[in-house]
Amino acid sequence: MYDCTACSRRWLTLMCLAIVWPASSLAAHLIPILEQQQLGVSITDARLPRALRDDLRSGLTTRILIKVELLQHSQSIAHRDVEIALKYDLWDENFDMTMSVDAVVVMSKAYNRLDEVIAMLSHLSVPGLFPAARLSGEKDLVIAAQLLFNPLDKERMEEIRKWVTENSRPTPADAPGAGGGMAAPPPPSDSRTLFDRIFEQYAAGASVAAAFVDSATSKPFRMEELVNEK
Repeated sequence: MYDCTACSRRWLTLMCLAIVWPASSLAAHLIPILEQQQLGVSITDARLPRALRDDLRSGLTTRILIKVELLQHSQSIAHRDVEIALKYDLWDENFDMTMSVDAVVVMSKAYNRLDEVIAMLSHLSVPGLFPAARLSGEKDLVIAAQLLFNPLDKERMEEIRKWVTENSRPTPADAPGAGGGMAAPPPPSDSRTLFDRIFEQYAAGASVAAAFVDSATSKPFRMEELVNEK
């Protein structure tokens, strides 16, 4: 059975850490790659949450959703959802990683050390996203990517927001009129502020949102400029 209380506490911790430990202002770099006549992308220098190492050691699954768009003249012509799932195996004492593209697993690997996982995420190669043959001769192509760390869909977010509301009500001592005077309403909690920020993403039309997000766009390129890697 889904334990909303445990999940809510975990997400509150992750979100608060995202605020307390802000990321660098530098964004990721995207470089298009061509491998076996398939267009992919290399993502380097992505901003990683400061709490990521602790999260990976927790034994819970860490998810990274990468929404990749292929653009031409600022218009989207193709889209792929790439998901990376990482979990520390307490029995084997290693980190299991799976990569899926549009919900189809395309890669599985085990890492022995946490530093190897961080190195992989810092220089991430995502091949085989778009057929190169369909793009031959096209000009001014651009790849854009948005990385969402431990994203939440709207339904799950509604459940957690309800839990936060129920567990952050003012105590009787904080109620208006307590102590013989008209007390000012308490300021919104950090968790409430964080949820408001995330719901702004939903209001803008996003189907998923996260407390920590990075995004980047490649330089314009043509398929003929890329070297096919075997």
